[in-house]
Amino acid sequence: MLVVDCPERPEGGGASVAEAPDPDSATGAMIAALCARGHPPSSAASIRHLLSVPRDVSNTPRDEPDEHADHDAAAESAAALDPQFRVHLFADVKFSAIDSTGAKNGFALGQFDLFGQSQLSDRLSVLTEATLTALPRNTYSARLERILVTYWASDRFAASAGRYHASIGYYNTAFHHGSWFQTAVGRPLVFAIDGDIGLLPIHTLGISANGDIPSGAFGLHYVAEVGSGRAGQSSAATPPQPGLADNNTPSVNLALVARPARWDGLQMGVSLYRDRLTLQDTSKAPVDEVIGAAHALYKTDAVELLGEWVAMRHRSRAGGEPDMTRGWYAQASRRFRAIRPYVRYDYVDVPRSDQLFGFLGRRSGPTGGVRWDFDALAAFKIQASHLEQTTRPKMNRVDAQVSFMF
Repeated sequence: MLVVDCPERPEGGGASVAEAPDPDSATGAMIAALCARGHPPSSAASIRHLLSVPRDVSNTPRDEPDEHADHDAAAESAAALDPQFRVHLFADVKFSAIDSTGAKNGFALGQFDLFGQSQLSDRLSVLTEATLTALPRNTYSARLERILVTYWASDRFAASAGRYHASIGYYNTAFHHGSWFQTAVGRPLVFAIDGDIGLLPIHTLGISANGDIPSGAFGLHYVAEVGSGRAGQSSAATPPQPGLADNNTPSVNLALVARPARWDGLQMGVSLYRDRLTLQDTSKAPVDEVIGAAHALYKTDAVELLGEWVAMRHRSRAGGEPDMTRGWYAQASRRFRAIRPYVRYDYVDVPRSDQLFGFLGRRSGPTGGVRWDFDALAAFKIQASHLEQTTRPKMNRVDAQVSFMF
């Protein structure tokens, strides 16, 4: 919608629209016709958007009462409070060659990632992330990965509400859905996304608080999260649950991180997560889930040394011995100008008696590759990996990927 501003005509007449220079005669004619309905047209007449902040469009200074000056100041203040919204997009394309029986070799689209952030004020911000993922059966999966409103009170306390990445370990919150950020083509096995047969609750829907702990040179930081957790194997909701939980027990996660000031790039941390899972077969008792994680890393612009260990315990509420799953990975890389070679070893061992993930068994193997940042916002990666599996045949694969941000 448009509004025509028609300033009052000065006493003693004044120049008409026809007399004033107008680069667009059609626009001038429209202004003259509309202004004629209320009062004689003026050369200062103009068109503005209805939702824009009102501004004085006349070049002639005016002596207005103080309340008009206050109104202009309020309008400028309102304009300064407009949300500052930024959008970044990420995508990747890759070629895979796999030697396992039934595997298909060829090109594939990876994940299209839309990331947006809006600064509503000095203390309030909103973050959102949505993805469109190409699936092996030639379909797409659209997901709202994150939607989070955060209030920052101080360095010691910030509170958030929404859907977010759970602070389990380091990798899950350091690397989200844009593969361009990751050194390797894919994530470590133990931190695989839940849609890719991941073991861990990558996402959580709920509230989160974090901040610095006064600790001097130790550089301690805390995280506390309460949410709906994941839906286990329930058919009534997808993990993590976007709506109502399938039981009345919330998930709770606590994490503590140390970044010593003396060693720039060094970080160590631990986390403890607890949840209760409702099984798809509701005749079976729920399962209590406890996940402990620890990490240590040294990361600079040139050197990357990552190591994480995770233990996940599942115990049925009906009793019996708990099932303990263990997993870890170690990754190292070194940058030489635009080239970064890297190696990683993955290990995950799930007992066959585990009611949720027993079919995965034990998986382990090395990965090695090279990343070439041929542009500031684009990278080419090529890597080879070998995977030993107890429930499936061993697998060798080669992946080449182009990932980029725009």
